[in-house]
Amino acid sequence: MVYPKISIITVSYNQGQFIEDNIKSVISQNYPNLEHIIIDAVSTDGTLDVLHKYDKHLNWVSEADRGQSDGLNKGFKKATGDIIGWFNSDDRLPPNALKYVSEFFKNNPEEIAVVGDQKLIDTNGVEIKINKSREYTYDFLLNHARGITQNSMFFKRNVFDTTGYLDEGIHFAMDRDLFIRIAKIKRIPYLSKTLGEFRIQADAKTALGSYYFAKDMIKIRRKYKGGFLSPGNRNDIYIIITEPLRRIKWVRRFIQKLKGVN
Repeated sequence: MVYPKISIITVSYNQGQFIEDNIKSVISQNYPNLEHIIIDAVSTDGTLDVLHKYDKHLNWVSEADRGQSDGLNKGFKKATGDIIGWFNSDDRLPPNALKYVSEFFKNNPEEIAVVGDQKLIDTNGVEIKINKSREYTYDFLLNHARGITQNSMFFKRNVFDTTGYLDEGIHFAMDRDLFIRIAKIKRIPYLSKTLGEFRIQADAKTALGSYYFAKDMIKIRRKYKGGFLSPGNRNDIYIIITEPLRRIKWVRRFIQKLKGVN
């Protein structure tokens, strides 16, 4: 059997608590045609000791960058695989994910990308729940989706010839911006397999920045002429308007109580 080469790209900065878990999840795939590229932004917390430990498995560099998008673009440009997967340093690959991805592209050579389900895990790696994904169309990603399962999407490296790389002026929703451009070429089919594990932890960028994600998404919709009154835009405007209220502790606790969050 011919196995397409898969490149896993990971950007890292001071996530030494989780980076080894990330690396082990890639190694344990036992996939025969694989490269794992890690772009570290000069971590100071022991991350480099872990990277040195796995020198034989990794293609890695530690150097200053201009932010996450710049680091990811460095990784994408280093990649030599036919297929790209993008996993943050606290994410994991679930068992057999690369096997499922490889089989999908072998059986569907006309496709340029695929998205699967995403498992949410806690800081200890214990499953919280499965985020079911769906087919991604251009209109859905631009005007409707509130969140996407970024690390459960894989795409062919040659899409960059058409889409270009990440917009380095976008620091929170750069994944959505790229995936919109991919879906504009061809809709992204859904594979009913868990292809990524996303860790819920306090220092994660996602946990810190819903306001900034919303601001990015409004700019992105404007760039691609998305609907001003689309469901996605209305939700992001709501997040921005109510952000000052969420900074008030008693208001935040009241909202959490209404939602049933402890």
